[in-house]
Amino acid sequence: MEHSIHVEGEVERARDISATVPNARRVASWLLILCILSTVLILWGGIVRLSGSGLSIPDWPIINGSLLPPFSDSGWRAVYGTYAEEVTRSSGIYNVSSLGLDAFKTMFAIEYFHRFLAAMVVIVFLAIFVRAVRMKDVWPRARGYLFAALILLFAQAALGGFVVKTDLQAVMVAAHLGTAFVFLGVLIWATMMLGQDNATAHTERKRLRRLAWITTGTAYLQILFGGLMAGTGAGLILNTWPTMAGWWIPPAHVLWADWFSPGLLNLVQNQVLIQFVHRWLAWVVAAHVVSLIARGLRVQFGARARMALRGAATILALQMLLGIGTLLMKTPFWMSFAHLATGLTLFIILLIITHEASHAPAGAE
Repeated sequence: MEHSIHVEGEVERARDISATVPNARRVASWLLILCILSTVLILWGGIVRLSGSGLSIPDWPIINGSLLPPFSDSGWRAVYGTYAEEVTRSSGIYNVSSLGLDAFKTMFAIEYFHRFLAAMVVIVFLAIFVRAVRMKDVWPRARGYLFAALILLFAQAALGGFVVKTDLQAVMVAAHLGTAFVFLGVLIWATMMLGQDNATAHTERKRLRRLAWITTGTAYLQILFGGLMAGTGAGLILNTWPTMAGWWIPPAHVLWADWFSPGLLNLVQNQVLIQFVHRWLAWVVAAHVVSLIARGLRVQFGARARMALRGAATILALQMLLGIGTLLMKTPFWMSFAHLATGLTLFIILLIITHEASHAPAGAE
């Protein structure tokens, strides 16, 4: 009798799982589309930054009282005038006098498409969120990730406004970039968890899991300093390698300058310190990635994880070469963009490895 009850319970549990799998994978497929859209948004944000288009629409979220671009010559000149006033008032990074109206329209289009992509991410995410709430079999598994992503989405939108209102201050640019990466990371993790319906915590890979998290965290910190490099223009100075204009380690009074008050502002404004940290942190990231690959290849992983481990080595080498080239050539547009793209790719690969080190199909080694 007890055996019969047990069998019936197992059958009922199997039915529940089989009913959950299609919905979970359906949500995972929607999230994958959102991951791709978010990746495009991050990369387009890099184009906005590298092209200097960020202040071409100095108002947020509206544009001279409208959500649409100008449709008349007078409207374009009004927007251009607002841009010129804003740039004149700010730090003077851009040379407005040499920028014609046609060039301004190109910059405007770049920034406008960036905002359009951001709006699409919000709409698609909210649609997935509402749909997932209605799936009673999926919602308990998805709600933690989706609520976290929702908070990050609102934070990212607010930071986007602050970036515009604060005239692209370096710390705000880095925070905006960092939040975008975390948002994408949550989406990727949720996609993998929901797509792998029988994933379980893998306790036998504790050391590998810890190393994977440390590596991903270190890479994320490097990304933040990359944002500061772009925001402060630190890549335009000390353009030699492997030393910094002959210094392996610049003098302490240069790395921690007295003219930054309070002193902690050195971390977000001192170009020499930011470049110094970015240079040497790259080697720390490389050491962790190589160690993770060496350990990971000795573990019984699935095809996805082993492909990620092998891909990490190639992307790491390419990323470091691009970083050196970007510095030596004083941040040329397409090389800087490629540097961002490979950094984003490496971050995604490390997340995949971390997930695989943390979870495995039931019954896996």
